[in-house]
Amino acid sequence: MSLLNLKKSKPLAKPNLRTVEDFIDDALLYAQGKVDFASKQSTEENSKATAANCVVPLKKPDKVKGMRHATFTLTPQCIDKLAELAARTGKAKSALIREWINEQHQKLD
Repeated sequence: MSLLNLKKSKPLAKPNLRTVEDFIDDALLYAQGKVDFASKQSTEENSKATAANCVVPLKKPDKVKGMRHATFTLTPQCIDKLAELAARTGKAKSALIREWINEQHQKLD
């Protein structure tokens, strides 16, 4: 990178001037997956839409007790086979791995 790359250039388009409240409202709607952003509405509609759309809190998925994350290193072929098994059986990849571990453990007993 040279110093020429760091020189300030003119913006390509004139930015839309918005209030901080409009920006925050748009961010909240975007986080909730809403397509109609508040900035497309008038200021009066904006406050009504924000109140109506932002009341619903985002829900985190429930954590299963006793489960912990684990990292495995697999070859691309193993990953493809695991994905195919998951698609055919309709089970999650992690569930298939847990079943295989249990089967192998039972063989040892």
